[in-house]
Amino acid sequence: MLSHVNLIEAILASKQLDLSRRAGRLPHTQNVGESFEKVLKNNLQVSSSVLPLNNEIAQGNAKFREGLKFVFEREGSKYVREDGGRESSKYGILQSTAKECGFRGNVRNLTKADAEIIYRKIWDKSGAESLPFPLSTVHFDTYVNSPTAAEKILSKSHGNIDVYLRLREQRYARLADIRPEQYGKYLKGWNNRIKNLRIMVASYNDKSNFTA
Repeated sequence: MLSHVNLIEAILASKQLDLSRRAGRLPHTQNVGESFEKVLKNNLQVSSSVLPLNNEIAQGNAKFREGLKFVFEREGSKYVREDGGRESSKYGILQSTAKECGFRGNVRNLTKADAEIIYRKIWDKSGAESLPFPLSTVHFDTYVNSPTAAEKILSKSHGNIDVYLRLREQRYARLADIRPEQYGKYLKGWNNRIKNLRIMVASYNDKSNFTA
């Protein structure tokens, strides 16, 4: 975007040259619009160099919004006491995670705005920003569930979404098999979440209406 201040400066410079020429202080061959054109050209060059960065930021924000939307829809806003036998959570955010991300209160009092701020920090840490959509959402959602597992799965899958989701599915099956008393009750919900991710990916592939 052309700088409003510099545009004004260019106009004033052009007017000053015009007045000086009319007063006889400059030769009539002086290009009155030269200063204006020079400033305008310089600012347009700067503007064009900023556009790719602006587009990149816009795309990154769009990817985050999509990832956040998916997580919010799956996690809900309910306060869950001792989630997974560990600790309480709300919006899918554990008390310890909230504290780690700067939230000082009880997770029971977490607002949706608070949760969004925390999830933004998790998003940045996950590396999902650098991934293309819809892999960015798949990885972010996995990272929310288990950062360590998400990093391993991303590495093993080499960015292939089908492989990524299959590896995630296999991990859940192993957990439920090894510790059925602790994880068995979550297996159906975990698999439904993966199913929803597959639906989201298939919808994107069919419509290709996402611009990030």
